[in-house]
Amino acid sequence: MKKRFHIRLIWIICILSFLSAYFVNELNLKYIPEPQLRNGQTIATNDDVSYLKPAENYIATGEWKDNAIGKQSYFIRPPGYGMIYYLTRKVSSSENALKLLKLIQLLLFGLSVYWLYHIAESIFNHKKISYLLCILYGIFPIASGFLYYTLTEAVTPALLLYFIYLLFQAEQHAVITKKRGYYLAASLVFSFILLVRPALGLFIILIPVFILKDYARKGLKKTLIRIGFYSLLAFIPFTAWQIRNYNITGKVVGLHPIYYADGNSIYRPTLKAYWNFSSGFAQEGKEVHAYMVPMWQAAIQGDTSIRYINAAISSFPDHVVTYFGKDRLTDVFRKYQIATLHQKPFYKLRKPMPEEIPGPELDFIQEIDLLTDEFKQKFWIEYYLVSPLKVFKTMAFHSNLNLYLFQHQFRGKLLTETTRYISFGIHGAAFILLLICLLLMRWMDWRIGVLALIVFSYVFYLCFFQRGIEERYTLPVLSLLLLIALETGRKTLNRLR
Repeated sequence: MKKRFHIRLIWIICILSFLSAYFVNELNLKYIPEPQLRNGQTIATNDDVSYLKPAENYIATGEWKDNAIGKQSYFIRPPGYGMIYYLTRKVSSSENALKLLKLIQLLLFGLSVYWLYHIAESIFNHKKISYLLCILYGIFPIASGFLYYTLTEAVTPALLLYFIYLLFQAEQHAVITKKRGYYLAASLVFSFILLVRPALGLFIILIPVFILKDYARKGLKKTLIRIGFYSLLAFIPFTAWQIRNYNITGKVVGLHPIYYADGNSIYRPTLKAYWNFSSGFAQEGKEVHAYMVPMWQAAIQGDTSIRYINAAISSFPDHVVTYFGKDRLTDVFRKYQIATLHQKPFYKLRKPMPEEIPGPELDFIQEIDLLTDEFKQKFWIEYYLVSPLKVFKTMAFHSNLNLYLFQHQFRGKLLTETTRYISFGIHGAAFILLLICLLLMRWMDWRIGVLALIVFSYVFYLCFFQRGIEERYTLPVLSLLLLIALETGRKTLNRLR
C-alpha cells in the first residue's frame, strides 16, 4: 500500500512540474515583445537559427547545413538538437513544429523529475528529502526557464538525468540481462547527448566507473572488455559526425567550430584571439559584445571611427590601460579594424573567407596574443586565480530566473522578489555546497563523490578555460548540484550532531 502511494505521489509531482513549467512559460510568452519571438511560439536568440535551419534545409534540399557562408555552415552546431526538431517537422507542418517541440521539451522536463527522484532515493534512502529535491527542481521555477527556447539547454538537463538514472538502475539490478540492457541504453543515450552538447562529454567517466564497481569481482579482463564496449559505443555517432566534417574540410574541426576560418561573420579567429585577451581580466561576454559588435559592424561597412576603439578601451580596468598604454591598445584595435576591412569585400559578395587566415588578421592575432602573454606574466595572480573566481561568482550567485516576467514584467512585485531571493539563495548555496562536498568526500556515497568530481570539473572548465559563460551553461548540471547540495548538507548536519 505504501509503495503504491509513493509511486502515485512522485507521478503527481511530475505532473505538477509539467503544469508549473507550462504555466510559467506560457505566461512569459504573453509579455515578451513579438519581435523577440519565433513564430509566436518560442523565444528567439542569436543562436537558435543555427540549430533549426539544418533540419529545414535537409527537408528542402537533402543537405544538413544552415544558411551561413562557407564550409562552416555544414557543422557550426552539432546535429543532436536539430535532429529532434527534424522529427517535429516530419510529423507536423512548419507552423506546428515549434508547438510540438515545446511539448516534447515539457514532457522531457516532467519525466526528468521522475528520474531525479529515483536517483535521489537511491542516494538518500529517504523519501521526504527526495520529494523535497523534486519539488525544488520541478515545481519551483528555478530549472524550467529555457523550455520555450530552441537551444540545447531545453533538453540536455533531462537527457543527462536519464543517462544517470539508467546507470543507477544498471548498478542496482542483479538480473544480468536487465543489467546489460540498462548499460546498453545508458551508452546509447549518452551517444545522443554528445551529438546535442559535446561539452557534457566529461560525464562519459560515469560509464567505466559504474561498470568497474559493478563487475570488478568478476575478473579484470571481462570488466575492461565491458568498459571498452559500452564506452566506444557511446562515441560512435559523434565519431561519425567528426568523420563527416573531416571529409568536407580535410581537417579536424574540433568541438567548437564557430570560429572556423572560412566563416564570414564577426566570429572569426580574430575574435577568438581577442576573447582570450579580454577573459584574462574576466570581462563578461555581454560587455565584450557591447563594444566589439558595433566596432565590427561599422568596419565591415567601411567606418573605422576612433569612437569604437575608445568605447572598447573605456571598458577596461584601469590597471590594464595603465600597463599597456592607451596608444598601444589603440594601435591593436586599429589592426582589428584593418582586418575587418579586408573581410569587407567577401562579406559584400557573400563569399566564404579563405581557409588560410589572411595577413591582416594574422597581424592582429599576433599583437593580441602578445598582449595576452604579457598580461599573464604581469598579472598572473589575476589571470590564474582572481579572474576564474570572478567567473565563478557570476556563475553561482544569481537567481537563475531568466524569464522576461521575472526580470522585467513583474520585477519589483512582492511575489516576484520573494521568488527571486529564494531562488538566489538555493542556487548560490548549491555551488558553495559543491565545494564543501569535495572536502567531505571520504564520508560520501561513492556515487555522490563521482558526480561531485565531474560536476566540479565541468564548472572548473567553464571558469578557468572557457571563462565566457551564460546563465544557461550550468543548467544541465543544476539538478545534480541540488542533489549534491542536499546530501552534503545532510552529511554535514549529521557530523555536527
